[in-house]
Amino acid sequence: ALEHRTSRMLFTLSMRLRKHTPALGGFHAWNKCLNHVLNLANAYIEGVIFKVFTRAAEGCNDPDCRKSLHAMADLFALQCIESDMLFRNEEYIAPAKAKAIQRLMVSLCSELRGVAVPLVSTFGIPDHILRAPIGLANSGSADVYKEYLLAAGFDV
Repeated sequence: ALEHRTSRMLFTLSMRLRKHTPALGGFHAWNKCLNHVLNLANAYIEGVIFKVFTRAAEGCNDPDCRKSLHAMADLFALQCIESDMLFRNEEYIAPAKAKAIQRLMVSLCSELRGVAVPLVSTFGIPDHILRAPIGLANSGSADVYKEYLLAAGFDV
């Protein structure tokens, strides 16, 4: 689906450039289509990220880690598909499939919920920067909001 999106965007960009170039010239036609060019670049990069992420997940030796990496890669791809109106406008994804995608995303988020703290911790972001109750290292305490307010600098 991500490759289809990229190839479709490239095709439509070429058609728009062909349409506008005779009247406006190459430079102005390019500028007129610049948003399309940027969307194509984002679509291409998202496809590259997904391929590299999937390849890296395959190379992981730990089965639990590999499962989590695959779930994150799938979640990334589904989020890209869901957030792109191109799929909906061309009816590439039927409404029933769109609902199934949303259900699958919720399922993947539930699956990743158990490893969310270790995943975030691998980035080494200090608690005072995260500034959210979910991101605090001691989130198992009884009053997480009190802990959040303390981390944010309030006297409680």
